Amino acid sequence: MTEIPPSLKNLKRRTVLPLIRKTESRLAPARFAIAKQAIPDPANIQGDVYLLFPKVAECFLFFWIEDKDKFKAALRNYRPTSSEDVAGHLETISDAKERGQIADLFQTQIAFSRSGLTALGRPEAVGDIRYDGGSMRRDKGVLGDGRQWDPIFDPGTVHGVFVVAAANAQKRSEALTNIKDLFGGAVRKFRSINADRRTGKNKGHEHFGYEDGVSQPAIRGLAIPRKGQLEVDPGVIIMGYKGDPVFDSTDPNVTKRPYWTKDGSLMVFRKLEQDVKGFEDYLTQNANRWRDFWPPGTVGQDLTPKEGADLWGARMIGRWKSGCPIALSPYRDNPDIAADPDQVNNFDYTVPNQTGPSDIGCPFVAHTRKTAPRNLDPFVSKKYLESAVIVRAGMPYGKDYSEAPLDTERGLAFVCYSSSITNGFFLQTTGFAGNDYFPTSGVIPFRHGQDPILGGPGDMFDAAIIGDPDVNQTDKDIVPNKEITIRVSDKTGKIFQVSGVARPEDVTAFKQDFFVTSRGGEYFFVPSVETVKLLAGA
Repeated sequence: MTEIPPSLKNLKRRTVLPLIRKTESRLAPARFAIAKQAIPDPANIQGDVYLLFPKVAECFLFFWIEDKDKFKAALRNYRPTSSEDVAGHLETISDAKERGQIADLFQTQIAFSRSGLTALGRPEAVGDIRYDGGSMRRDKGVLGDGRQWDPIFDPGTVHGVFVVAAANAQKRSEALTNIKDLFGGAVRKFRSINADRRTGKNKGHEHFGYEDGVSQPAIRGLAIPRKGQLEVDPGVIIMGYKGDPVFDSTDPNVTKRPYWTKDGSLMVFRKLEQDVKGFEDYLTQNANRWRDFWPPGTVGQDLTPKEGADLWGARMIGRWKSGCPIALSPYRDNPDIAADPDQVNNFDYTVPNQTGPSDIGCPFVAHTRKTAPRNLDPFVSKKYLESAVIVRAGMPYGKDYSEAPLDTERGLAFVCYSSSITNGFFLQTTGFAGNDYFPTSGVIPFRHGQDPILGGPGDMFDAAIIGDPDVNQTDKDIVPNKEITIRVSDKTGKIFQVSGVARPEDVTAFKQDFFVTSRGGEYFFVPSVETVKLLAGA
C-alpha cells in the first residue's frame, strides 16, 4: 500500500497527491531521488496543472480583452491559486473530512490563447506549432470536428479563460462576481460554461456513467506515485524541465522557448457533447453479443441483458463504470479493485505465453487503450508513449439525462495540460484515437477501428477502379493479407493510387457508432505565477 502522509489520510482515493508542498521546508531526500534533477517549484505553478483543483462546482469564464492597459492593471490585483496553495487546500479538506465537515474553498487560475498573449504585447512563439499557429479553429477539420461549434469558439477569437473551482455553486458564483468586477472595465465580453460534479451514486462519474479521472500521471518529484501509475518527467507537463521536447532538444535549429514560459503549461479546452440516450440504446442493442468474447468452454456462466450491456460498454471504454480496468476483470465488474488506488492502475495488457501486444482481455480499440496505451513493445517505445501523456482535468456540464431527457446540452468540459499540445492532445486525438491502425500490434498494419469515444466515422468516397497492368492488381491477383495497389478515379476523372493490405471483409463485424460530438474549444498557455505578474507589468 502506498504510504500517504497523515495530513492527507482522508484523501487516499484521490488520483494525484502532492509529494511536496513548500519548497523551502520539504527538501526531503525523496524529492531528489530522480538523479538530483531540477524540480519545478509548486509555488510558481498554477494550481490545476498537475495537482488538479479539488472541486464540486467549476466555471470556465472566457474573455475578450478590450483595453490592454486596464487589463494589466486589473491583473496586478489578481492572485491565481498555485499548486502549493492546492496542496494546502487538500490538507484542509482532509482535516474537514475528519471532523465530518466540508471545506468551503475556491481556487482560480488564468490562461491565454495565442491572440490573447499577442494582445498583451507578447507575440513571441512559445515553442509549440499547434498553439503558435493560432486558434484551435484552424485544426477543426483535422481534429474530426464535423459539426457546428459553440459560438464561444467559432470563429476562434477568444483571448483567454479564467478557471474557477469551488466547493459549491454559491462559492463559485461569489468568485466569478469578484473576477468580473475586477476585470469588467478591461474586457469586451465574458462567456461562461459551468461544470458540476454529479451527485449521489453518480458522484465522480461522467454522463455515460463511468468513473472519470481514474488514470492520471504522477510527476516525478512532485506527486506521490501509486502502484501501476504512469510516472513522467516534470517537463512532459511543465515547461522548462526534462521531458519538455523543446528543453530536451539538441537540434541547433530548434528555437528555445522564451524565459517567461518556464513553469508554464499548455491547456486544451474542448466542449464534448454526449448523446446519453444514443449510447445507452447502443449498449442495449448489443447486450447479447457477450458470447462473442466470453471465454470458450466456460461452464455455468450467463448474463442478464443489463450485464451484457454493461460488458459491451466496458469493452468500449476499457474500464467498467466503477473504474475497474477490464484488463484485470475482463468479464465482470470488480468494485473492490476500483476502490483500491494501488490496484486500479496496476495492470498492463500482456497475456501469458504470448509475445507482443494482445487484445485478449481488452480490445485494441477501447477508449482508454487508445488514449493511454501501455506496453506496445517492441513496436512503440515506452519513452515515446510517456512523451504523449497529458494531465486530464475535465468535469461534466449540463443536467443529468434522467432529469432533463429532452435537453441535449450535456457532456464533458474536457481540459488537459502538457508542455506540448503537438506531442500530447493533438497526437492522442489524431494519431491515437482517430487512427484506425493504432495501437500498433504487429509488423503488418492492422485496422482496429477508431476510439469509440473520441473517434468519428471517416469520409466515404465514390470512386471507380481503373485498370493499369503496370500498377493495378486485378481481383485475380489479390491475396489475403498481402499488400496491393489499386488505381481509382473520382467523378472528375482525377486518378489516385491506394495501397494497403488486402483482407476479406468481415460481414459479421458490428457497426461502430459514435456518441460524442465536439462543440469546439481552444488552445491556451497557462503562465507561471511569476509570469502572470510579468504580463501585468508588475
